[in-house]
Amino acid sequence: MDAINRILVGYLLNSLWQVTVIAGLVLLCSLFLRRLPGRHRHAVWVLCLVACVLVPAVTVAVQLRSGAKQGNEIRVADDERSRALDHRRGGWSFLSFASHSRPVQFAPGLLNGLAFAYLGFLIFRSLQLGWICQRTLQVRRRAYSREIPQALSSAAEHCRQLFGMRDIPLLCSEEVTSPSTVGSRRPVLLIPRSFFRDQVAEQDLISALSHELAHIRRKDFLLNLFYQTVSLPICFHPAIAMVKSRIAETRELACDEMAAGLLPSEKQYAQSLVEMARNVVAGAPPASSNYALGLFDTKVLEERIMNILRMPETARQRSRTRMLVALALVSAVSILTSAFSLHVADTGSSDTQRFVGTWVTKYKGETFITIKFKSENGRLTGSCIHVDRLDMLADGELVPSSDQFVEQEIVQAKVSGNKVGLWIGGHDSIHFEFTLKATNDADVLAVGDAPDKNSPDQAPPQKKPWHFERVADGK
Repeated sequence: MDAINRILVGYLLNSLWQVTVIAGLVLLCSLFLRRLPGRHRHAVWVLCLVACVLVPAVTVAVQLRSGAKQGNEIRVADDERSRALDHRRGGWSFLSFASHSRPVQFAPGLLNGLAFAYLGFLIFRSLQLGWICQRTLQVRRRAYSREIPQALSSAAEHCRQLFGMRDIPLLCSEEVTSPSTVGSRRPVLLIPRSFFRDQVAEQDLISALSHELAHIRRKDFLLNLFYQTVSLPICFHPAIAMVKSRIAETRELACDEMAAGLLPSEKQYAQSLVEMARNVVAGAPPASSNYALGLFDTKVLEERIMNILRMPETARQRSRTRMLVALALVSAVSILTSAFSLHVADTGSSDTQRFVGTWVTKYKGETFITIKFKSENGRLTGSCIHVDRLDMLADGELVPSSDQFVEQEIVQAKVSGNKVGLWIGGHDSIHFEFTLKATNDADVLAVGDAPDKNSPDQAPPQKKPWHFERVADGK
């Protein structure tokens, strides 16, 4: 569970700054691309969203993979090796991808609190997304068929011929204020009730329906649902609201361009948008939240009009080259950003590295206990080689009374600050307390005896701790 919490908080930490960098770059690129067709700007903002989601995820995945590889390789023998290790793992060297990661330490309670708060927020936003999807389906189910006026029928038939599409059902809905598209496999057009009663010019109807058929041709309903879903892990970030807003705005521009390009006159299409906005949007109550793609869902009518009017100009510009430059720049910065990351230091893993190595204690110049620590997946393991019998001196120090050695495994090691609780042996394990005093100095005290009083591993009650030193492997 602790590992999962570190992954969640690691993704959270990296997304905070990586999303800011990526979204800020794309915002600057949008100034460079402001004269380009809407479909090109839309592609850049979609790439921005995908990068914002994937870069923190890839960063955490690389950290996990690098950590797994390094887990069995790190050995600490003396101060120089320790300093070299710190430099290798924490420096900003370009020699290895993993070396660009900086650790961030959290108290266990804070780490767990952040992870559960993040999970709770994700669950809340997922439920909210589900509710809006359900609301959209309800709007679709409550729509009904009715007699279609001649002007609306003729406009719909004309638009279907322009786009070369099969018949799209036209349903009357009292819950939309402008023509809207719902569905992907079997899309329908929801038409406001006022369109069946009021006299709307056929040219205006053609413009409105052409825009909605452009949504269907581009599969925007399905893509919009996809964008909303994949953005859930980073929906807490303020920049993501801006990114999704720009995606929606440029999507409308792209549909306008597709629709206007099939009609005889771009100016007529722009005039129809203005007229429809005057008659439909002015004074209309706000629609309930749903994912139906309406004609005036975004508040960028002025930009849409200007974009339509300058379509011939933008078509002549080197739009594709500019878009490719922007895409390449965003991709390069995303990769570079993922190389400089933050990772949540594993309390166990970061602490265990301080104990890894070979520790010895001596009596009259002769080693009688050797403890070998190694770290495996953030846990201390290893073995202990010691004499089989001990005697206690008058000052309470335990000293060897035999020249016979036995080797036993460390069956359990619990790290707490500078201390490690050690259980050495099998069924009759002995409990020791290993206390780190300096980088290569430690005290060890036997705090629990083997249950079997006749065991050769049994030690008298210890009053004076052993002093251990870390030595190079093989010494």
